Amino acid sequence: MLPTPVFLDDPLKGDKTNVPQEWELFVHPRGWVYFCNSSLKITTDQDVRDPRMYTLIRAQASQIAASYKWTNGMELLLQVNHTGDIDYLLAINHTYCVASQTIEDVTHEAVGVMDANTLNRRRRLYWNYLWSHPSHVPCPSRAIPDASDALNWFYTDNLLSGTRCNTPFSKPECKELMKVLRDMQGPCNANSPGKIVFLAWFLREVCSYRNAESYGLHTRTSISPRSTQEERQDARSVAPHLTLILYLITNLLFFGIPWSYLSHVKASFKYHGRFISLQESWEAYVQRLVREYSHFLLVSTVLLSATVGVLTMPEITSGSRAAAIVSAFFALGSVIVSVFSIWRHQANMLPSAVFTYIRNANRHILGLQGHAMLLSVPPVLLVWAIITFTLSIAIYTIQGVDDRDSLNRIVTWVALTAFVVILGTVIVTLHNTFSLVWHIKMSLGRSVGSILRKCIRCWQTRRSGTVSVIKDAP
Repeated sequence: MLPTPVFLDDPLKGDKTNVPQEWELFVHPRGWVYFCNSSLKITTDQDVRDPRMYTLIRAQASQIAASYKWTNGMELLLQVNHTGDIDYLLAINHTYCVASQTIEDVTHEAVGVMDANTLNRRRRLYWNYLWSHPSHVPCPSRAIPDASDALNWFYTDNLLSGTRCNTPFSKPECKELMKVLRDMQGPCNANSPGKIVFLAWFLREVCSYRNAESYGLHTRTSISPRSTQEERQDARSVAPHLTLILYLITNLLFFGIPWSYLSHVKASFKYHGRFISLQESWEAYVQRLVREYSHFLLVSTVLLSATVGVLTMPEITSGSRAAAIVSAFFALGSVIVSVFSIWRHQANMLPSAVFTYIRNANRHILGLQGHAMLLSVPPVLLVWAIITFTLSIAIYTIQGVDDRDSLNRIVTWVALTAFVVILGTVIVTLHNTFSLVWHIKMSLGRSVGSILRKCIRCWQTRRSGTVSVIKDAP
């Protein structure tokens, strides 16, 4: 028989009014009730005060009790449907703290030969059961030692691994849980259902974490390759010919800006096993985007005003006017995308938005690189606006070269010389700032060779795919 606990107060045991004989009503700390029959060793969440429900549960419970030989510490959680058939059944063994939907899986013989991973999953079911039914049994003797052992490891792993730690609780959370665990060991909490609920919740989370980590299945040497392979499979694969096209567009039309956003996206979306860390990464990700887009919005607005001023200048040539109009369109596009991107990202800071965003970004038709290219649209449009605006000013200046007045021609050539010097300085500075200072120096031949190798690999991949299709054809 199950040991009869001593309750702190009578309300937890409930009132026996309208409760059938041999059945007891228990109250969960959150307020719901459930019923137990110690002679049949049955627990149910269904209301046995209803005569019809009592008859259905009693029939199934008596049939199960006659079919199995129970040992001390075992019971069943039973649910029946409206026809009297078993809707849900969970066998519990309080001695070993295991549970299963099959009675044979929780016997003494089965637990003795159970592997570590299966035992962990059985215990997760047990702690989940005890979390919702804590008032009719005493606290298991192994609950506090197991919880203390898990907390000690989580705290140690936080110290050893730092930001790479993937345990479900951070170092401050482990300290707080350790304090609560010490308080739970006091004499006043010896028979507290609240204590059982806390320990059952914590140990259920421990078992869930271990199950996600394939607890007890792999050797130390086989864990790292498996994890790397899973990470590679998370990203959506892009067709080889599209990879080359994206590479060229990113480096030529987008000036390599998407690479910066791609690294930012990958760093922000990396999950270490702790949701609070992912939420913090998401907030930092959004704040950086909003800050950068705000800067682009300010510069684009100023440039748009300057472009309108160029269009109002007298005697402007058609070429200069066309370049100024194109510049205005680029600046306007950067303004529009920046405004709506800021509004949309700031409006989605909830945790649910994080997982939706990450899922859709990874499943983008062009992969994460395509998503990074979309994020880089505001700065790319701004760069093109600056280029076309500069072109417009240069064309407007060049028209003074053929002026009949020698003084005007001299001034024009001086302005053009200053323009060339400033343009060369800007190009060299930008090239050093965005490329040379951050990468190991590579010769032009090696750079061209790298691009050619990408083209050859793309062509070979497409050719091998075509050959395999022809071979597979009937």
